Amino acid sequence: MALARLCSIVPFVYLFVYVGGAFLIPKSLGPAWVWLQRGVVSAAIVCLLVLFLQNPRPESRPAGLTHAMAISFMLVLPAIVTGYWVGVFGALVTPVLVLCSAIWGKARRA
Repeated sequence: MALARLCSIVPFVYLFVYVGGAFLIPKSLGPAWVWLQRGVVSAAIVCLLVLFLQNPRPESRPAGLTHAMAISFMLVLPAIVTGYWVGVFGALVTPVLVLCSAIWGKARRA
C-alpha cells in the first residue's frame, strides 16, 4: 500500500523537481543531472509497471492508483528533454495497459 501511494505522487513531484533542479544546478553538473533524471524516469516506469502487474484489474486497484497510472504519460516530457528514448516509449506502456484493462473490463461485463 505504501508503494502505491509513493508511485501515485511520483509523476507530479518529479516534474517540480525536474524544472526546479534544472534552473538551480551549476552548468558543470549538467551531465550528472541528466543521468539522475534518466534514473528517476526509469524507476518511476518500473514502479508503475510492477503496480500494474500486481493490480491488473481496475476494480482491484487502490483508490487513485488508476489515475496515477493513467497520467504517467507525463514522464514522456523529461524523457524527451534528457534524450532518453527508452523512457519515452516506456512511459507510454503503463497508460496503454491501463486503457486496455479498462476496455477489457467493460467488454467482459457487457
